[in-house]
Amino acid sequence: MGKAVVSIVKVEEVSDAVEKAVELTGGLDVKEGDVVVIKPNAKNPTAPGYGIVTDPRVVEAVVRLSLQRGARKVKIAEGAAYPSGAYNTFAAFEAIGITEIAKRWDVELVDLNSYDSIDVDVTSGFVLDWVRVGKSVIDADVVINVPVLKTHKGTLLSACVKNIGVGCATREEKKRLHRLGIDESLVDVYSVVPTQYHLVDGIVALEGDGPNLPPGKSKPLGLLIAGKDGVAVDAVCAKIMGFDPLDVKHLQLARQRGLGVMDMEEITVKGEKLEDVVTTFKRPSTFRSLNSLRSQ
Repeated sequence: MGKAVVSIVKVEEVSDAVEKAVELTGGLDVKEGDVVVIKPNAKNPTAPGYGIVTDPRVVEAVVRLSLQRGARKVKIAEGAAYPSGAYNTFAAFEAIGITEIAKRWDVELVDLNSYDSIDVDVTSGFVLDWVRVGKSVIDADVVINVPVLKTHKGTLLSACVKNIGVGCATREEKKRLHRLGIDESLVDVYSVVPTQYHLVDGIVALEGDGPNLPPGKSKPLGLLIAGKDGVAVDAVCAKIMGFDPLDVKHLQLARQRGLGVMDMEEITVKGEKLEDVVTTFKRPSTFRSLNSLRSQ
């Protein structure tokens, strides 16, 4: 098996940057007639541009690319959080501007909290034997994950693995995941949601006590980070933020389960050089005195 490829692209014009990021990693693998589900971070009804939710311009660019590649149907799917989103996914879509995108391109909006769901067995799960997720992400031919880059008080990093692991679980399941152990649970969910592509919105990120603002703080970054291996993309994101990927527990667990690679020797970075875009993100207060997990 070859190295995982991750692209880092500076954003001037969003649509062009998305196209370049995808091209550098070999494309979206969308075929004629595919049903494509795009999973942004639309966790609560807040305006875009602050690092809390995915920039709608990135979402729209992915819709356009999917349709250009022959997708028969495109859906944008999310399950809003609680309490900040009050589980109100459609209010979040409206506030972010995704509702208008759906009208413009005639694509379907799906609430993963209340839409037809399915119970999926979790093989060799850390804490879950089964999980209930939105049926649309299981039935899709292609799932494209479009998270926003931010810190998180519970997991240090919130990007690819977390956006799928928590966001695809239904309303009541979200509570169970947090109760049983968030890092372990989100990896268990991630393991059963086949996700073909990951595009991280780092145009404006979030640092400090994320995932919300306040107490988190917006951090303009001007980058997109993309690839087909979500664990590898998250590892590169961690490096960009000035974090050691080994300090992100769910990345260690995902690698342990064989869900992706996180060692930089196994990752080829294309586009911008990693060392040229590394910056220092303020850690969440819960991770200020973090001891590395590398010895665990």
